[in-house]
Amino acid sequence: MKKKGLFWVLGWFTLGITFVSAQVGGTATFRFLSLPSSADQVGLGGKQTVDIHNNPLQNFINPALIDSAQTQRVALNYSNWITDIHYGQLAYVWHTKLGPIFTGLHYINYGRFVEADELGNITGNFHGNETAISLGYAYRLHKRWHAGINLKWIHSVLANYRSNGLAIDLGVLYKNNRGGSLALVLRNLGKQLTTYNGTNEPLPFEIDITYAQLLEHAPLRLFLTAENLQKPRIAFINTAYDQTDPNGNIIHQNIGFVDHVFRHIIVGAEFFPRKRFNLRMGYNFRRAAELGLKDIHFSSGLSFGMRIHLGKFDVQYGYGQMHAAGNNHFIGLILLLNPNS
Repeated sequence: MKKKGLFWVLGWFTLGITFVSAQVGGTATFRFLSLPSSADQVGLGGKQTVDIHNNPLQNFINPALIDSAQTQRVALNYSNWITDIHYGQLAYVWHTKLGPIFTGLHYINYGRFVEADELGNITGNFHGNETAISLGYAYRLHKRWHAGINLKWIHSVLANYRSNGLAIDLGVLYKNNRGGSLALVLRNLGKQLTTYNGTNEPLPFEIDITYAQLLEHAPLRLFLTAENLQKPRIAFINTAYDQTDPNGNIIHQNIGFVDHVFRHIIVGAEFFPRKRFNLRMGYNFRRAAELGLKDIHFSSGLSFGMRIHLGKFDVQYGYGQMHAAGNNHFIGLILLLNPNS
């Protein structure tokens, strides 16, 4: 049965790759689904798909991480994304006879805006928000292999336009006996059920792989992620690097093979990973290249974070530049409802 379960998961992976086109950047709808799911994610670079301290928020990014150690833990994450845009998640893992069941709410509220006609006359106000509700389950394929699935219902309101969608996430996790973890995830497989204006748009599908290793003789855990593998050539031209030749012609930056490779890479490190206090640092090469300004681009890819374990609850903080308008601060809280779990 376990072998059949493994073939079932691999079959779904193949089906997803076959029927979903490569998407990245502004080429898909419901883009909020690609934003970081927790403060610890932000601190480690934004997209690490292995387990991090039994945090239920991790299940948004990889359902294979759903585990009984997360049961009766409620987790919240919040960020003031950009000037009154509120973004966050709420997650809980239930103990059932079938095993742990993950439930989660993922939302972004864009706030209220002044509405005007083509002549500039104010006609009222409008608002925008998007929400995804997740239900997830994980299955133990083998002693060290786990597979999971999330089912997501998505609802979006942008002024007078509305859209609904349905998507799934598929994940596999392997953990060895030497402190190593390897995860493969297919995220946002699905489609719009109802469109904004009659035009179907793809969802932000992506394939991510993460490897993490706890060092044997040092209080350090290292992370390496390859993201958006569904599209090999992921880089685009950043106009901040444009130059003008003596004839007035604009010369764009030259993006080569190595640039495309590194745009997929995220690295991270967690210091003191088995203690009550942890420090985190990450570097996202694509973010550094896309958000950087001329001659000042390295720092755009840096992120930092920390975790404090206080018995019945954990407090987490993440800091990073997620957009060109400035930096983001993420606050996370994990509350243990049953102190004995």
